[in-house]
Amino acid sequence: MAVERHLAALKLASDWEPYSTMYVGGGTPSALPPGELEALLAALSASWAGSKAWSDRMSGNGGGKGASCTTEWTIECNPDDLSVAMLAGFEAFGVNRLSVGVQSLEDSVRRVVGRRGSAAETLTALGMLAKSWKQDWSVDFMYGMPGQTPAGLAQDIRRTIDLGATHVSLYQLTLEDGTILAGEVSRGSLTLPDPDQSADQYLAAAEVLSSAGYLRYEVSNWALPGKECLHNLHYWRMDDWDAIGPSGVSNRWNKGVFIRGQNTADDDAYGADPIGSVAWSEVSGTDAMFECLMMALRTSDGFSLHRFHAIFGRDPALVFGNLPEAFPLLIRQDSGFWCPTDEGMDMLNRVLVAALEYVGPAHESETGGLLL
Repeated sequence: MAVERHLAALKLASDWEPYSTMYVGGGTPSALPPGELEALLAALSASWAGSKAWSDRMSGNGGGKGASCTTEWTIECNPDDLSVAMLAGFEAFGVNRLSVGVQSLEDSVRRVVGRRGSAAETLTALGMLAKSWKQDWSVDFMYGMPGQTPAGLAQDIRRTIDLGATHVSLYQLTLEDGTILAGEVSRGSLTLPDPDQSADQYLAAAEVLSSAGYLRYEVSNWALPGKECLHNLHYWRMDDWDAIGPSGVSNRWNKGVFIRGQNTADDDAYGADPIGSVAWSEVSGTDAMFECLMMALRTSDGFSLHRFHAIFGRDPALVFGNLPEAFPLLIRQDSGFWCPTDEGMDMLNRVLVAALEYVGPAHESETGGLLL
């Protein structure tokens, strides 16, 4: 299996360190035939070898199943793929978090966007999940879809959090060129909600989530306290990560430069040589600095001025301007961090465009201490 060969090669690298999170998705692994899914789970489970936290969790040291641990293994699933046997298999291999693609529980909306199964069938699957799965699980919803209503979306989210979902991702529909849905919208046979209607849908969903104690910790993600997706936090903090499988993108830091690895999208080429088919590139200078700013400002934790200075030796205010001063309603300064307000998350593009416009040749040569 190419995945096994890729993992083995990574573990032989001189800079390899045991990892603490794993996310299987960007595709839907639950749709694999049972034998292929089991082989994938076995390969990935074996790849945790070397992580003491993982070994402790699987052996029962330090708490065992359901205990607090530093490892997180998420698998994406379609509700209609789930079964009691599949969930038991996930748990046996060490999976401790599921991400379930729901999108909508309104039948009319599901039909328009081509979701498999009816709302009733999806709710039945989620009910089975709630009974049979004792670990954390997340649901994905979308807003701004044709025929969707604020009341309908609010009810959808209320149903799933009542079943026990500890994390909710809420994404606005974006049309991809060449898709059936995009074609129907361009021909006028389907109409998307206008911006005000989409905003009403989002606000209705946000009210349900906040009233139930879920916190918006990233632009599109809500969680109960302590139930944030640790793996995605690595992305938003621009940590190191390895990507396994066709089209995956890895990231490594090297003295203020990102080393990016783009896995080939060609399945056959990847299968023949998973390491040799990776295309490598570097992201440096203000491009690397801007990526750190952009990703960190997506989160409620915000952008660390100390970390930026430690990596790049620069004062962010000299590179991007003093963003809290320029946008006091959108960005606040808090103990060495620039943190977006809730409105700031909604209007993040405005802040980022201003930061990019501030960067120029004069600022490229500036140096200075960190100003807090």
